[in-house]
Amino acid sequence: MNISFNNLLNKAKTTLNQAFGHAKETLYSITGSSSASVQQIADFVRNHPDVKVVKKEYLGVTISFFELVQGKMRYYLETNNSKILQLDVHSHNHTVLAYRSYRDQLSVDTPVKFPDLQNAK
Repeated sequence: MNISFNNLLNKAKTTLNQAFGHAKETLYSITGSSSASVQQIADFVRNHPDVKVVKKEYLGVTISFFELVQGKMRYYLETNNSKILQLDVHSHNHTVLAYRSYRDQLSVDTPVKFPDLQNAK
């Protein structure tokens, strides 16, 4: 039983490491460093030529929904004009970043770094 649990744990670590590694590579291509702010990622998504945008009006407020898929990276962004309401980044079906303006205490300009799970135990 313990061996199968260890195998499962190792497989989970490997999969997460691949997801975070891919996210780091993508961030580096966006910003030239291994970290990026929520604002930088949102600007990348907003301005990407392959992004799909849907605009909906709720009670007189226009909300824009952006979806972008690049390889194994998936981005989802919601904005109200220039205000970022939500930003999700997924890699290999794992959540890499989940920002919510209504609950997160981080500024949209705070750099986000992804952990290196290579040496995780």
